[in-house]
Amino acid sequence: MNLAMTTPGEAPRRREAPEAIGAGLSVAGGSVAPETAEEIAARHYGITGRATPLIGEKDANFRLDAADGGRFFLKILHPGESAGVSSMHTLALLHVEARAPELPVQRVVRTRAGRADFRIGLGGEERTVRLTDFTPGLAQKETEPSPAQARAVGEVLARLQGALADFRHPAEDHETSWDMARAGLLRAVLPLVRDETERALLTEILDAFDARLAPRLAALPRQMAHNDFNKDNILVDPAAPERIAGIIDFGDMLRTPVVCDVAVAAAYQLGEGGDDPLAAALPFLSGHGALNPLSEEEIALLPTAILTRMAMRLLVTQWRADRLPERADYILRNSPSVRAQLRAFAAYAPGEASARIASACQA
Repeated sequence: MNLAMTTPGEAPRRREAPEAIGAGLSVAGGSVAPETAEEIAARHYGITGRATPLIGEKDANFRLDAADGGRFFLKILHPGESAGVSSMHTLALLHVEARAPELPVQRVVRTRAGRADFRIGLGGEERTVRLTDFTPGLAQKETEPSPAQARAVGEVLARLQGALADFRHPAEDHETSWDMARAGLLRAVLPLVRDETERALLTEILDAFDARLAPRLAALPRQMAHNDFNKDNILVDPAAPERIAGIIDFGDMLRTPVVCDVAVAAAYQLGEGGDDPLAAALPFLSGHGALNPLSEEEIALLPTAILTRMAMRLLVTQWRADRLPERADYILRNSPSVRAQLRAFAAYAPGEASARIASACQA
């Protein structure tokens, strides 16, 4: 089996408590009623209108349709997220707007007092509130994928990385479940994986991460990164699905090696429902490489990083579903497709995936 595309070595097995994985996400934040959201908008922003709840992994999100016809996005952050981390996300949006105003990121709307965000007490919990404009567009996952679209995603990620390259923040190294550098912690979740074959595949990926990627992370080029460039967070023009119309949800951003940010995005551009998921992601890699090329070392590590993110998608969500069984169906909704992609990767000939990834990055 060639799933990890490298020969795993004997690496130390860390034994941190499973609770360290969650980084504040082991409990669900208290729900927020639309009426409360409307009151917040009126009191702090002077905007009256109707708040419609939107689905989110952890935050309370609302579309706010103002009485004057304007449309906004109101986010009330999960109480497990610190004020410093929330502020980092807000300042990142402002930074990208200043550095690359042509990029379609959400625009922060300031409060009546001129603040970009603020803290509020709700149900005994302190939470950050942020209002932005409502980004129009259709989630990429709702469209028929194409090479042109995937390449455009790669190009816009490269441009976003360029805009964030000089952004720094005191909270940039905060702990998050989706930090690839913490992937080794996920060994604690393996006993929750009931299928023995799947557990063996995930173990092999974590072995490869420990042996090949983890020892190099500290030396790789790094910067602040979106870190969750998935098909829910990429909006396209419904009339021209190859045009990227919006980039949303900076909630998982942190300072990380650039190759990890690319691997995260590539993992979500993989095809679904076929025997060759990698084919759909190759134009993405070519588009990114054309504007922000990776080094030879980064390209060599990219296959392991992509598989690590795929393993994280299964293990982090399994960990959360085990602690939030009432939300398990939603949390695990994408796991079947990730499992199918991993099985397809396991069927590639030795070295095949690595060679195709390198060719695409250097095209």
